Amino acid sequence: MAETNFVQAKENKDSTPVQSKESDLEEQPQQAVQAKENKDSTLVQSKESDLEEQPQQSEDSTTEPSSEFTRKDLAKLVASLVVVALTIVFSVLVFTPKHPKFKVRSVAFENLDYTTSPKPSFNMRFAAKMTVKNPNFGYFRYGVTNVSFAYRGIQVGEVLIPKARVRAVSTRKMNAAINLNSNNVRNDTNLESDIRSGTLTLTVQSNMKGKVYLMSSGKRSKVNGRKRTAALNCTLTVNLPEKLVQDIHCS
Repeated sequence: MAETNFVQAKENKDSTPVQSKESDLEEQPQQAVQAKENKDSTLVQSKESDLEEQPQQSEDSTTEPSSEFTRKDLAKLVASLVVVALTIVFSVLVFTPKHPKFKVRSVAFENLDYTTSPKPSFNMRFAAKMTVKNPNFGYFRYGVTNVSFAYRGIQVGEVLIPKARVRAVSTRKMNAAINLNSNNVRNDTNLESDIRSGTLTLTVQSNMKGKVYLMSSGKRSKVNGRKRTAALNCTLTVNLPEKLVQDIHCS
């Protein structure tokens, strides 16, 4: 009986390792299969993530050139606007004719007589230097021009300026001899007081009418000129005792 129990116990002992080995052998294929499945799923997930990232990269690559293209377009637009603005400014400055300027520059007396009795009167002759400044990019042609000298709004003398031409962006100088007298203002009650004060105020006015021929210098140019007027409006303050003009103001 004892031997039987010993044999049985030994068999049980031998059978236990065999079962554990068999279970281990059964579990190993399952673990290998599971590990393989996990590896395959990891590869699939990584491929899917790569496929998801590729469209994003392609989108980024497509958006960057479009932004650069937009900046280039903006730069071209700004450059075009600058060119247009400069063209307009150039056209206004060059192709829009301006009015020339007509002024009295200096006066030198050749003769000056004045008296307060029996009636106040004056008689003078002087040489005046005048200029016509043409700021245009084309010559200014003007006709015969009358320059009037007045005392308190009454004409006391005049001089004629012959027709001529002023070159583009230049100034023409001219000399004129003027005779003035008080024949037209003998009855003016202010004349005696002005002569006694030693100063006379004279005004000089004229409208020199002509045409500006832009971008042309030829005498036989077929380009039609634009009418422009050089206005002269000056005030002379004559110092009678000193026989000189002490102030010239032109507007």
